Amino acid sequence: MNSFLRISLTFAAAILTAANICAQDIERRDTLDTSYVTAVKEKMRNTTQTGLMRLDGDKLRSGVAVFGTPDIIKHLQMLPGVAAGNELMSGLYVHGGDGADNLFLLDGVPLYNISHFGGFFSSFNTDVVDNLDFYKSGFPARYGGRLSSVVDVETKEGDMHRWHGGASLGLIDGRLHIEGPVWKERTSVNFGLRRSWMDVITIPAIAYANRRNGDGTTARGAYAMWDLNGRITHIIDANNKLNAALYWGEDNLQAGIKDEEDDGLMDLGIRTVWGTLTGSLGWESKYSQQLRGKLLAYYTRSSSDVGYTFDLRFPAAGGGSSSMYWNDDNICAVRDGGLKYDLDWYPNSIHHVRFGAAAAMHGYKTVREYRQRNDFAGLDPEENSDEEGDRYISWEPAVYIEDEIFIAYNFTLNAGLRASLFGTKLKTWGSIEPRAALKWLITNTVCAKLSYTRMSQYAHLVSAMYIDLPTNSWMPSVPGAGPMVSDQVAGGIYLTPGKFKINIEGWYKTMNGMLSYNGANAFYPPLVNWEKSFTTGKGTSYGLELETTWSVPQAELSAYYTLSWSWREFPAYSMFRFPDHNDNRHKVNLVATWHPGKRWSIFANWNYHSGNRITLPSHVIKFEDGTSSLLYQAPYNAKLPDYHRLDLGVDYTVPFSGDRKLNINLSVYNAYNHLNASFAMLDTDSKGEYIGTAYGLVPIIPTISVGYTF
Repeated sequence: MNSFLRISLTFAAAILTAANICAQDIERRDTLDTSYVTAVKEKMRNTTQTGLMRLDGDKLRSGVAVFGTPDIIKHLQMLPGVAAGNELMSGLYVHGGDGADNLFLLDGVPLYNISHFGGFFSSFNTDVVDNLDFYKSGFPARYGGRLSSVVDVETKEGDMHRWHGGASLGLIDGRLHIEGPVWKERTSVNFGLRRSWMDVITIPAIAYANRRNGDGTTARGAYAMWDLNGRITHIIDANNKLNAALYWGEDNLQAGIKDEEDDGLMDLGIRTVWGTLTGSLGWESKYSQQLRGKLLAYYTRSSSDVGYTFDLRFPAAGGGSSSMYWNDDNICAVRDGGLKYDLDWYPNSIHHVRFGAAAAMHGYKTVREYRQRNDFAGLDPEENSDEEGDRYISWEPAVYIEDEIFIAYNFTLNAGLRASLFGTKLKTWGSIEPRAALKWLITNTVCAKLSYTRMSQYAHLVSAMYIDLPTNSWMPSVPGAGPMVSDQVAGGIYLTPGKFKINIEGWYKTMNGMLSYNGANAFYPPLVNWEKSFTTGKGTSYGLELETTWSVPQAELSAYYTLSWSWREFPAYSMFRFPDHNDNRHKVNLVATWHPGKRWSIFANWNYHSGNRITLPSHVIKFEDGTSSLLYQAPYNAKLPDYHRLDLGVDYTVPFSGDRKLNINLSVYNAYNHLNASFAMLDTDSKGEYIGTAYGLVPIIPTISVGYTF
């Protein structure tokens, strides 16, 4: 606590210093603005941090579009140091992480749920995205709260001069995007909407099947997802700007079966609704030539409701009727309200200081609501209801300071420190997180970097399986399941000879306080005393990444290779360390883009990685009575066959007058139809010998999408 107090006092002193600077004039504003824009454009080449990749919106909107929808997460899955997990899902396992340790920010607001359709595609609509910063290591002190990566997505502010937009229709969804000035050169809007259209087909198809059936049994079912992005930007004056942003996304799955006869009824209904809502208001200010600030207030909510109803009516003996009714709801939600203030200070040509503070209130809720009513003929009705679950309120303040120091013309040091607290009515934790990154510019085309970061994570994703389901719930640190902490060292050599870019980077990372579900296989994780169904352990990850890119105006070729190890140590499972589920020793991604003409763009991605790990019995004990028992030597003791897949895509553009054009995208996922193993089972052959069989589920998937821009 003394360390935290000292840091807080240092931060307060820095605030007072910044207030004095606010009085300075801004005569050199134009020169500084030009330098600032140049620094942003060259961020990939000149940044001090390791493990950073910056992607602009145009790049994210092009390429192979699975299901006809460009996807940010699937783009990141191809990068070195990242494992994708289950095929087609929006998993992101970075440097040995568990998938729940990635910080996702949308316009500075944290997101807890980042996928639709059970993980088949992400919640980020690329139509409204301006740029994305992806950190795998070397995290600056201004980021905190997760162990393994930062995905910082910023949406476009909207065109201040003219209206334009577009609409598109893909295999499973349609998109609409509009942006333009409400008040020219002062106020703009940027609006994006997506909605799936599968329910438009499935509802009539099920209704037609019910009519054909004609036996009194009817089925129902529909799935729909939608999300909306909106951003309003208003320029108050040359030094002040306001931004208001909104994101609202939801998935709705309904299914059921009904059997109705003259003397009875059976009706089973299943419903699942999950989604995310965020809203923020930001104020960017330029106090002086040397000082800029940004104040952000936000609200974010992620929630799900999974339940069923069962209604049964039947004739009673002796006349009359009886009925039984059940209703079961499982509700999970996390809500945050937060305030952040970030400052950029340029005291001189040697230092670039960033400092700030943040505070958030978290509300966690996991509740199961159950109700049953029995109404039997001749007896009084009986009704029972029950509710169980946990609710937590927690608070999380943090302060940080980091300094980009130009030690010499070819040496740059980024040194930072972040301090945070996290408390509930049960306990309070604190964390001091040092950060440091050093860059040595050896020549104009060769530089070396080295970084160290400590990260803390106070929130846990309670899940019973490796799939992003609405049954998963976020919970805070509690006694018995405290914060997770990671330490990571990374370094590498970065070369830019001619038309090539070559990066060679290595990392070593330890993770403490990790949780693993130790309960029985279940669709739903526990809601009450959830921490008792998890065991605590450690993780270690290390490896080497190679990234090389050759680019000319008409084409670009990239090759990514990862050699990695990811280990776990959970004494409750094994006295020895064992590999992680996503311990893929080798990973190769080849990405090619070719523009043979103004109207054509051709894309190809080839993906390979060593097979994921699974747990299979290692020994069989046979008893005298003829029964047998299976023993497991260690978790994830078997490897699935290696994974490989080719994706192809073609864009064809038909221009019209002005800026209007029609774009047709044809994409083929898994072009040579290789059924990659999704899971495996152990069985016996005709001789009683045990054999393992792997099963592939995802075949070739062709997709066509049509878009119109104006």
